[in-house]
Amino acid sequence: MQAATRRGRGTAPHWGLLSASAVLAGALAACGSAAGQTPAAASGTASQSPLAGKTITLIVAGGAGATADLETRAIAPYLAQYLKATVHVEDMPGGGGLKGWNYVAAAKPNGLILGSGNIQGMIANVWEKVPGQNFNPAQLTWLGGLAGGRGGGAKIMFANPKTLPFTSMANLVASKQPIKELGAVGDVSGPLFFKAYQVPYQDLTDYADANQQKVALLRGDGQVSVKYYAGWDSVVKAGQVIPIFDFTLRPKWSLHPNVETLGTFLKQHPPADPGAKTALELDAAALDAGYGYYGPPGIPKNIATALAAAFKAAIENPQFVSHAKQIKISYYYTSPAQEEAAISSALTPSHIQLMRKYVPLSNGVAS
Repeated sequence: MQAATRRGRGTAPHWGLLSASAVLAGALAACGSAAGQTPAAASGTASQSPLAGKTITLIVAGGAGATADLETRAIAPYLAQYLKATVHVEDMPGGGGLKGWNYVAAAKPNGLILGSGNIQGMIANVWEKVPGQNFNPAQLTWLGGLAGGRGGGAKIMFANPKTLPFTSMANLVASKQPIKELGAVGDVSGPLFFKAYQVPYQDLTDYADANQQKVALLRGDGQVSVKYYAGWDSVVKAGQVIPIFDFTLRPKWSLHPNVETLGTFLKQHPPADPGAKTALELDAAALDAGYGYYGPPGIPKNIATALAAAFKAAIENPQFVSHAKQIKISYYYTSPAQEEAAISSALTPSHIQLMRKYVPLSNGVAS
């Protein structure tokens, strides 16, 4: 095994329209792979890798200990094995992911600089006109990744039980209690949900990352924070915060199956405005697309094919699956085609226009 160690505004690409139901079907299909099977393609990739003997740098657009960091470092040794290459993981926090994303998007398209991308984050930046994203997400070379909405890849609303008396989203919505959410510029899911259900809220965007939000939630700066689960397990087990809602289209969350999901909530409590329901579905479908691994536009087909096969093999490797379960990160494979479909649908002009009715436009650059 080899060694593993927000300028400019987003522009709207023009693709054919996909319905929200089609997005839902694609998001659900993301879990179709059997996670304990190493694909046959892996052996061919290892022996014929065009990157054999080279050093690949995987850029994590975030800090140490964040979800993407945990997932990427767990995958790297297997990726190195299948590619017969050295894989180095480098954290590059800043701009809510923009610093790392922009760096990879502008790299030479030779397969040696790759990135870990929060697909929903990239899409939301276009919806919100967040300045600083210097690339079109649809033009990146997508290589597969880890499906969100499952295990540690789920995006969860965490609540401080001392400041929020509800453990049910239905009760929270019915109460119309004002909510302070701890977030950052570019956060979408919480504000979108509260607006769709006419819950008065204040979106506090001064918290740059999950660790800052966790500390602030524990000291009572707000009632809720919406973040990916990885990194929150210890405070959940200690009873300091509780997960109350999973922003996924799936009916259950595999890690905590009793926590309510958006997919079930929409069936039982649809918002009065059909447009709001579609907006919630689009956001959840983008979240279910998960964390994708990608490279700059224009990576040669033979290199992109080898990389995609290696990512698939790494994510479906039984040893990786076992380790991922232990550290509570996602281990459900998403194909490049599924990622591209979610991005394409989310960024059609009509869907961008719809989302801008329900998500706040950016008032600044992410810190």
